[in-house]
Amino acid sequence: MNLNTFKIKKKVYYNYEKILVIGEIGSNHDNSFNKCKRLIIEAKKAGCDAVKFQLFKSHKLLEKKHPAQKILKKYELNTKWLKKIKKLCNQNKLLFICSPFYTEAVKLLKKCGCDAIKIASPEIKNFTLLKEVYKSKLPVIISTGDANLKLIKRALKVFEKQNNNKIAILHCISQYPTTEENINLNNITILKKEFSKINVGFSDHTIGKNAALMAVGLGANIIEKHITLNKKNIGPDHAISMEISTLKNLIKDIRQFSVMYGKKNKVRHKFENTVYINVFTINGQKKGTKLKLNNLICKRDFKKKVDSYELPLLLNKTLLRDVPDDYPLKWDDIKK
Repeated sequence: MNLNTFKIKKKVYYNYEKILVIGEIGSNHDNSFNKCKRLIIEAKKAGCDAVKFQLFKSHKLLEKKHPAQKILKKYELNTKWLKKIKKLCNQNKLLFICSPFYTEAVKLLKKCGCDAIKIASPEIKNFTLLKEVYKSKLPVIISTGDANLKLIKRALKVFEKQNNNKIAILHCISQYPTTEENINLNNITILKKEFSKINVGFSDHTIGKNAALMAVGLGANIIEKHITLNKKNIGPDHAISMEISTLKNLIKDIRQFSVMYGKKNKVRHKFENTVYINVFTINGQKKGTKLKLNNLICKRDFKKKVDSYELPLLLNKTLLRDVPDDYPLKWDDIKK
């Protein structure tokens, strides 16, 4: 079982016990700083450890004549907000994570004090961006949607000199929303086995909270979930995002799992009931009787006497005294 740590600043996260929960605000701020601010505050109230944004310029993301340009332009994160977002995150004790989509964006994020960089799924193929992120020396989280093991290994090679506790990869399916039959959570196990020295998490694009909870059970130490104030809002990500009330329940369940997971070794608690299975007599037995299997039975008892596993040692032994029916035998009842 892999137990790897992921560090951002002085915070340490590890699977099963301390899960990093990221509220992916993305473009759901709808170009309103007030909505952006409210999402940060609500994410904190819900129990998130971090919020994540996307920093792109539409003309640097797609060719200029692409029909999606007009839509994307509406949802560009205003770079003047970066310092204000960082300040809000600090005030709310949240980590500020952001996905850059062009090399200059990495420098801007480093300058404003961004705590970690997230590589969006398609950008795992963007060599110049990965190199710029590596140079930033910030912790990096890489989504692996739309990427096979070969592409993941190629991307990780860029970060081979970076400390393993500052790198994480996320199982991710690039389908929005991801359907149950396509989520393939077994990929978490595969990634943990293939990349045993680094952290593995889950970027969840499903509707609902079950997939995220199952991912935690499989050892994901990072959970990323798109969040919104209202799923009915118009925008590219609102419909696949989780509203705050449901997010709060998800995080409560994740924290409850961590508590219930408990210790890494088998332990008995002092407060547990202790039951012994001891050897009892069937019917009364006279002094001098040789004990046989047909006049003995193993039953529950609450004091240690002759253990059921010691029953073979009793056979053909002689009783030193009369004993009644349903009597828990003691070794001093037996002739040695």
